[in-house]
Parts: sequence; C-alpha cells; structure tokens
Amino acid sequence: MQTLWYLLRLFSSLAFGSLVASLIGKQKFNKITSISLDVILYSLLFFMGINTAQIPNIGSQIAAMGYDALIATLLVVIGTIISSFLLRLFLRNKVSRTERIRQEITLARLKTPLIMITLVVLGLLGAAMTPLFNWFNSSLITYILYALLFLVGMQMVQHEVNLIPLLKSPLMLLLPLSSLVGTYLGALFIPLFCHYSIKQAFALVSGFGWYSLSGVMISSLGDPHLGAVSFLSNLLRETLSFILIPLLATLSPISFSAISVAGATSMDVTLPLLKKSLGERVVPLAIAHGVIMTLLAPLFIPLWMR
Repeated sequence: MQTLWYLLRLFSSLAFGSLVASLIGKQKFNKITSISLDVILYSLLFFMGINTAQIPNIGSQIAAMGYDALIATLLVVIGTIISSFLLRLFLRNKVSRTERIRQEITLARLKTPLIMITLVVLGLLGAAMTPLFNWFNSSLITYILYALLFLVGMQMVQHEVNLIPLLKSPLMLLLPLSSLVGTYLGALFIPLFCHYSIKQAFALVSGFGWYSLSGVMISSLGDPHLGAVSFLSNLLRETLSFILIPLLATLSPISFSAISVAGATSMDVTLPLLKKSLGERVVPLAIAHGVIMTLLAPLFIPLWMR
C-alpha cells in the first residue's frame, strides 16, 4: 500500500504540472521552466552525493562488505547493458523510427555528463570531509523530486510531446523484461567472485536499485549479512546510474541501456536525469519501466529467500 501511495504522489506531481501548463498556455514560461529544470536537476545531483555520504555506518559497511556489493553491482550493470543491446537488435526492424531515441556523439554533449558526474562527486566529498552539510535531511530529495516532476509535466505540454506512439509500443513491457533478464544474467556470475549461492545472488540483486526495500526485506527474512550487502549493492546501482545515464545516452545509438541500468529508479530519482539526457519522449517509457521494476522487487526478493 505504501508503494502505491508513493507512485500516486509521483504521478500527481507530473499530472499537475501538465495541467498547469495547459491552463496558462503552452507558449508561456517556456524559458523559465527550462532554466528551473536545469537548476533543480543539478541541485538534485549534488544532494544525492551528500545523501550517499550521510547514510548511517556507510563507511564501516563498505569496508566490511563493499567488495561483494561492488562486484554484484558491476555484474548487474554489465548484464543490463547486454540485455538492452540484445533488445535493440531484436526490435531493430520492429520499432518505428519515432520510437528510437538517437544521440549524436559530440564533444559538446560530453560536457554535460562530466558536469553531472562532478556534481555528484562534489556532494559526496563535501559531506564526507566537512561538517557543512550536517543540516541536510534526506527527505529534502523527495520534495525536490516532486518539484522536478511538476516541471517535467509542464515542459512536456509546452513542447507538445506526442506520447501516443510510445504508449502503444511493445517497449513498455519488453524493456522491463529486458532489465529483469539482464539483472539476473549478471547475478549468475556473482558466485564466481563471492561466497554466495545462485539463490542468494538473485535475492541480493532483486531490489533492482530499490536499496531501502531490499536491505530491510532480506534482513527481516533471516539473513542480515546478505541484507546489508544487498542494501549497498542497490545503493551503488542507483549511484552509478547518475554517472552512466548521461554517458550511455551520449554514446549509445538507442537509449534502452540508459533506462535499463537505472532499474526501479527510472520512475523517480533518475527520471529527471533521463529526461535531461534523452528528451521528453523518454518520460513515459522510463516511468513505466520504473513502476514495473518497483512492483516486481517485493515479489521476487521473498521468492529467492525461500
């Protein structure tokens, strides 16, 4: 029930922004909306770095279990990139040109990912090395997300984005399926590097980036060690997404991999970054992908913990 309420608040913010833009006129406040989106997005990236640094006992947890979490995260990311690439090949002749989101590789486009990565790192280092951000509360990120989604909704109306072709696309289901397969494809190799069984490895990665759920749920099901590693791994997946999304969007001819690596976070935390990197048309696909991955997480974690 709590998950559904969270989804409702996110969708309400997006819908309210669209409604406001429709009422005041599509041609009004375009520049203000665009500037506000950039400012809030860059603020979110900086605060995400701070939030990562301020997670309780993150230093000791990383020292004790960071290797397992890092290996699991890297394997999952590689798996999702491979599966999204295969999906692209499968749909090469089946997805219309309007459903393909292409990016040209230019030096100018590479500046944006570097700026975004730098902001996350600065936030992480600033919170870890100074007391300047002791005032920060992680709940602030939630309110920033609501504001971002409100502005995204406004901009979608202002730019007259046609979402109907994408809403009818097979990608709405195939991309989450691809992300699911890629996540478990990576997890298959975790026992080669860490002392976990296949079922434990699958449980470890089944948060799909939703670290606050995965750690608590696995611990409550009787394995606090695995729960701590799962927490760290899914946290790292979310953090790496902020670095990989703009890079994959720049270097990949089609955006599947940029959305796939984000996992469950593509509907909220990384949605503004996906929109910034890939454009407004990616918003419904990213939301649908994140919603499905979010709903699958509490179903799959107990399945592998039996």
